[in-house]
Amino acid sequence: MSPRLLAAALPLLATLGCAEMTAMTMSDKPLAKPIAYRVAYQPYPSGMRLVVHEDAQAPRVTMNVSYRVGATDEPSGKEGLAHLAEHLTFLARHGGAQSPRVWSRLLASGAQFNAFTTHDSTDYWFTAPPEQFARLAALEAQRMREPLAGLTEEDFRVERDVVVAELRERQETSPEGAQYAWALTELLPGHPYGRTVGGTPESVLRLTLEDVRAFVKQHYTPAHAVVVVSGPLSSADVKYEVADRFSSLTGNGATAQTPPVQRTPPPMPGELKLPGNQRMLVKRGPVEHPRLWMMWPMPGLHSGQIPQLHATASLMRASLSSYLAQEDGVVRFAVFPQVMDGMALLVAMVELTKQEDAQRVAERILDGRSSGNGRTWSLPSARNALFTEAFLELEQLPTSDMARYLRATGQPDYVGGWQQQLNLGLAESSFSKYLWDHFQRERVRMMLVVPEAPGAGRTVVGQGFSRLPGAEDFGRWDVPLPEGTHDVRRVARPPGLGEAGVFSLSNGLEVVVLRRGSMPMVEAHLVLHLPGLHTPLLPEVALHASWASMDSSHLHAAKVGARTYRNVLDHQARVSATAASGNLPQVLDDLRQWLRDSDVDAQVWWRSQEGYLRGLERASQRTDQRARRVLEAKLFSGHPYGNAPTVEQARALTPEQLSQWIDTELRPGNMTLYLVGDLPPAAEAQSLAESILGGWRGGKGVSKAAPPREPPLPTARSVVLMDRPGASQADMRIGLRWPLLDAGQVATADVLTELLQERLRHQLRERLGLTYGIQAQRDERPLATALRLHTAVDAKTAAGALEQLLAELGSLEDTPLPASVVERARWQVARDYDLRFRTNASVATHLMDLTRMGRSLSYWEKYPEHLAAVTPASLQALVQQLSLGREVVVITGDAASLRPQLEAAGFQVEVLAPAASVARAP
Repeated sequence: MSPRLLAAALPLLATLGCAEMTAMTMSDKPLAKPIAYRVAYQPYPSGMRLVVHEDAQAPRVTMNVSYRVGATDEPSGKEGLAHLAEHLTFLARHGGAQSPRVWSRLLASGAQFNAFTTHDSTDYWFTAPPEQFARLAALEAQRMREPLAGLTEEDFRVERDVVVAELRERQETSPEGAQYAWALTELLPGHPYGRTVGGTPESVLRLTLEDVRAFVKQHYTPAHAVVVVSGPLSSADVKYEVADRFSSLTGNGATAQTPPVQRTPPPMPGELKLPGNQRMLVKRGPVEHPRLWMMWPMPGLHSGQIPQLHATASLMRASLSSYLAQEDGVVRFAVFPQVMDGMALLVAMVELTKQEDAQRVAERILDGRSSGNGRTWSLPSARNALFTEAFLELEQLPTSDMARYLRATGQPDYVGGWQQQLNLGLAESSFSKYLWDHFQRERVRMMLVVPEAPGAGRTVVGQGFSRLPGAEDFGRWDVPLPEGTHDVRRVARPPGLGEAGVFSLSNGLEVVVLRRGSMPMVEAHLVLHLPGLHTPLLPEVALHASWASMDSSHLHAAKVGARTYRNVLDHQARVSATAASGNLPQVLDDLRQWLRDSDVDAQVWWRSQEGYLRGLERASQRTDQRARRVLEAKLFSGHPYGNAPTVEQARALTPEQLSQWIDTELRPGNMTLYLVGDLPPAAEAQSLAESILGGWRGGKGVSKAAPPREPPLPTARSVVLMDRPGASQADMRIGLRWPLLDAGQVATADVLTELLQERLRHQLRERLGLTYGIQAQRDERPLATALRLHTAVDAKTAAGALEQLLAELGSLEDTPLPASVVERARWQVARDYDLRFRTNASVATHLMDLTRMGRSLSYWEKYPEHLAAVTPASLQALVQQLSLGREVVVITGDAASLRPQLEAAGFQVEVLAPAASVARAP
């Protein structure tokens, strides 16, 4: 089947000429250019199907192989089988016991890759330079032919422990995910979607290698597979490579055809009857505060009504925001949709201060689930916002969604199909019927999770800790690097940020403009530079109060589907918007309206102050936030970087102080406007910005900011234990400081974090099965740089794991690594370098950070040269500059069991009690 040329306007509106626009004539509708794209569809006799989406401007090619098998296909009693099978396929060795594993071959290829399992499907994807496509397509074909080739019982045991550790980490460090799984099980009893994806630690431990072999033999077949390829390759080239690499898997030349695996999705669930006619199920769990879960079953993907689901989520989010933010009994809340093939769920999660408030808050939500929002929500605004989100998704084409769409509709055109569903499903009449049919109060299912009693432990699964000697695991890859990639400059390509244009408006406002990307979207960020040193409290509160005080009746953002937000970092305050590129004038006009009406209204501040204070107080009670704040307070002791804002400080701020700060800092010469995306030519963009923003003059105050100073380095090791009684895992954060790094050292630090993450992941996850993973990252600020490590381990192994982490850093300080190991690490950093700049939003962020860090626009263009210059000696020299022996360690876990083992290992421990006592279930 030949490719089709399809033009989709999202939405179908012509772009207006910017030069002719004024604030008086601006249209309050989304304006975007049509998207021209080519899509090809190829079914094969084997039942396998191929969808190709051509994007000539994409720097990489993405392939997604989606199998129609998920958690709903697992035999009873073998929950978690699909997810475990997904993990194990990466350990396959095609070609014999001495052949490299799939995981190693993917690492060496330069591809970014991963996999995930849902209720309905299992997806494997990679994204890589186009020249790697043929080799990687062959690798996915081998996975389909022999998913578990060469897998041993030992491989199976270790990876099964990894999966168990992943499940426990989700339960204790990401409790929302575990509770959502409980809600599915308890509120959808006996339904196929009522089982958890991944199973439970107990169900996974019951699985055998033979269970997995039987499962993949049945489900990892061509007839179960949809292959989606997106990128700059032509559909003809992709079809040729797929036919060649998958060969017999396509069934070409076969006398009989096998139809694709189809199924009737599981039906909507029946009425739920809780014991004793309860309205709300109550369970104990590892939570700090009671959590109320409310779920509405909705039509699933195969119904074609997913736009209505997203609009309903937007409606409910707006409704809850209008009254729960002022509710003293609510810590925080979230609303999100979850889409499966046969059913979807609209989910609201509300964290409460007291269990006794649950029923009252639930009734308030049910009474006002779609009311109280007239001022902030409308169906046209929601529809326009969904169109904007569609653009942003297409910037990173969702290949897995394309596969699901093909299965649900039989049509390969995901882009045009989603647009059509948006237009038809969000008409006023059809949306009203959807709400009436599916969003009634009697359809809700509710579960309350209350904190466990102190000391309530759970079964701990995992092998004992043992020291792993030697540095050989750094070079454990069993496959050579691709030919020609030893020079990382051929892989890490300059991203083009140096091509940005810079000009100033007549009032002195600096403008940075970069035209890029294939999507008709634009990013606009107005940045206020904060040269002084202070906590982000005053800028954050002043910005919040100033924006809230503005007369918003003439703002365009909600009407045109633009996404606006504000945030404050060290040294910068940002007001940002994302919109269809045709709406750039409207976005700039909204900024103009704020700048001209930026005074803080005292009444507005007093009305909103309590909500802001509640937000600060709620954040201070969350364990993850407390751990981060404790780490930063120790890492940047006595410096604004380490000073978290307090409720008392915020309460002391007055409208006069906020207005004075706005008048002092909000000046054209103190600000920069960043525009990135589908922009008009430079002269036209400058003319547009001048006509809308050039007349603003700003405040008349004079900044009296304190001069910047570097934060002092830690003087001794700190180990802080944040008590979480009964926890079976220890959540561990480690921070180390560097002096300020130059450009070459930044590249070296990136290589070091790559080495550490790979080495420690291999040791703690693959060889010992103690953790799902470990994160190593460079935390860079204008006046300080830090190295951060974060992992969660079995509590019984916490002291040994901490010793291992610190020992690895010490070994790097003492002995240079082999050149081949450093070369591989450089390659790993290079292989995903261009992905840092994949979207307009990420490019805009990098441009703003260049200014924040005091760097030139050419900084990232030169980075590949610095990366190529990293050597074992420079790596060792950088480790020697770390504050080794003066690390900051923050561990969250059960102090009663953790403190003795940490002190026995020689660590001096400071214990912090839980944030606050909470009501317990009777």
